[in-house]
Amino acid sequence: MIGVVHPGEMGAAVARLLDDAAWASDGRSEATRRRAEGLVDLGSVARLKEECAVVLSVCPPHAAVETARAFSDYEGLYADLNAVSPATAGEIARIVPRFVDGGIVGPPPREPGTTRLYLSGAEAPAVAALFEGSALGTRVVDDASAVKMTYAAWTKGTTALLLAVRAAARSLGVEDELVEEWRLSRPELPSRSEAAARVGLDRGWRWAFELEEIGRTFAAAGLPDGFAAAAAEVYRRLPRVTEGGLSEALAHLIEE
Repeated sequence: MIGVVHPGEMGAAVARLLDDAAWASDGRSEATRRRAEGLVDLGSVARLKEECAVVLSVCPPHAAVETARAFSDYEGLYADLNAVSPATAGEIARIVPRFVDGGIVGPPPREPGTTRLYLSGAEAPAVAALFEGSALGTRVVDDASAVKMTYAAWTKGTTALLLAVRAAARSLGVEDELVEEWRLSRPELPSRSEAAARVGLDRGWRWAFELEEIGRTFAAAGLPDGFAAAAAEVYRRLPRVTEGGLSEALAHLIEE
């Protein structure tokens, strides 16, 4: 069996690509239980470690190290597929005996060609083989976390910047003029800013932690980390709601 901790939206989608996926329900929320429906429930992490040859960690980035600590005595192969910096991946590698570094690019994998799993480490090919022929493409590279961080720096960072620009324009009383200029010179930006608000309200709570990891990645590369810090602050100002639009997002950004 292949263990998955802990099956959120992404983790549950990844688990369903496997023939024999298991999870541990102890202490998990009802929402997680619903997402994990159809997976083998082993109840506890202790049983997961006993019965699974491979464990995939798919959780919010701020929980990646804590999750790994529960597997410090695990004899199987532990693959961290979370959005963490290379430095954090190195910390996890020092916790678990057998480690594969991974990073997922794209939405929850349901259709071929939409999502890729980057993997690195001596046993990366073994994890890649689990998804052969599935909707999740795999790439074995030298540094999976670095690929994930640099990719996400653009996607999450520019989304935050677009929201901040529109919030500034509204606060300064020139939003209508800005949007009209966008329609003339960058016609894709009005709708992109509206989409940025929706996704920021839904996922910004998690993206804030991811941007902190991106900042660590930039700093380690000798580059300014302020881009990521500012983007993380934009997302921290947004409430965690599954439904919401531009006006709600901008109101929360401006009122701070």
